[in-house]
Amino acid sequence: MNLSPQWHNFVNRIPKLLLLLVVFYALAQNREMLFGRALDSDNQNNPVRIDTALVSQFFHQPTLLTTTDSVLYEVRFAATHEDPDGYVIVEREATNSAWGHDGPVSVAVFLDDGMIIRGVHLLEEHETRRFVERMQTARFLERWNGRHLYDPQQPIDATTGATATSVAVATNVNRTLAALLDRTPAPVMVRETPHTMAGQWAVLFVTVMSLACFFAPDTTRRLRIPLLILSVAVLGIWQGTFLSMAGLYRWLIMGFPPLAYFGVFIILLLSFLLPLFTGRGFYCRYLCPFGAAQELVGVLTRRKLKLSPQTLTVARWVRRGILVTVVILLLILPHVELADLEPFTLFLFRSAALSSLVLAGLSLVGSLFVRRPWCRLLCPTGEILSLLRRKVRYPRFLSRHHRA
Repeated sequence: MNLSPQWHNFVNRIPKLLLLLVVFYALAQNREMLFGRALDSDNQNNPVRIDTALVSQFFHQPTLLTTTDSVLYEVRFAATHEDPDGYVIVEREATNSAWGHDGPVSVAVFLDDGMIIRGVHLLEEHETRRFVERMQTARFLERWNGRHLYDPQQPIDATTGATATSVAVATNVNRTLAALLDRTPAPVMVRETPHTMAGQWAVLFVTVMSLACFFAPDTTRRLRIPLLILSVAVLGIWQGTFLSMAGLYRWLIMGFPPLAYFGVFIILLLSFLLPLFTGRGFYCRYLCPFGAAQELVGVLTRRKLKLSPQTLTVARWVRRGILVTVVILLLILPHVELADLEPFTLFLFRSAALSSLVLAGLSLVGSLFVRRPWCRLLCPTGEILSLLRRKVRYPRFLSRHHRA
């Protein structure tokens, strides 16, 4: 069979591709979500649980809860009260389990005895704590206060310093209220500013530039340093656009970013497809902003430690071990915050955990002595992309049969 080199590369890597798909599906099955859709539809009819202690805390006194459907709870401050002193709405998982940055952010809507909304409270959530705190700092949960339950719902602007979290919260609140009243949920808006669109077009420009360097490395050699600078400045500092284990896992569970963020979607496609068809690495060498930062720091020193082939072989197995460990960790602790175990959130400094900053600092300092130490020795994201790039070595009898 005569195949073009590109198709031969793709066919050769089909076993690895299938293995990755199996692993991805296992991770999604563990979270019971795939691309934002529930894998177990039966659980979607379960009511969201509410804790009496949380209700008492909100009303600042002991409370008694009664319900006939586990969706709308009547709140009484004393058992002798005939009429409810307030209400709590939680609805079912199908309408109250939208995901934020890293997990579902189910809500409870508190009303007084006149059906006026007095507060929205997050229930047990698995969202990244710093994003929740940033949303609370913006007083986002107060945007429904003072509205009557039966008032027409108004569109909610969910643009905050933690937009993914606030969009999920607004979605859950609007769906919960609409389901109770058998209405259509109000839309959730995110302001797309000219700054946002300019950033995405800038990401696209850097991507096109990287493609030119990828397909014509000899004639574009002089563009190498400008490309590195743009990768750090545009993809990293300005837009915070990069591939990471945390990001890949989040997209697998929640779905891809909105179309307005087309730049990162194009990068994701190219980063997986080009290694499959060409057998050459693309993202790690030409686009990764943290890899570019390491290379730029490395320019400051000419003489570096040269790693032996044996050391690089060991490093490759170390990266594979880290990747396997991450997968096992996600299967055991599906809500672990992967972003804290990678250095990439250096570019999202306000959201970066101390562990990420330490990893980033050590890697950048190490770049003075070893070329791209994080990329070559430790990065599990790079190992996923390398798996797609490297050829599968079939047993000899299969190779002879294939040539025949």
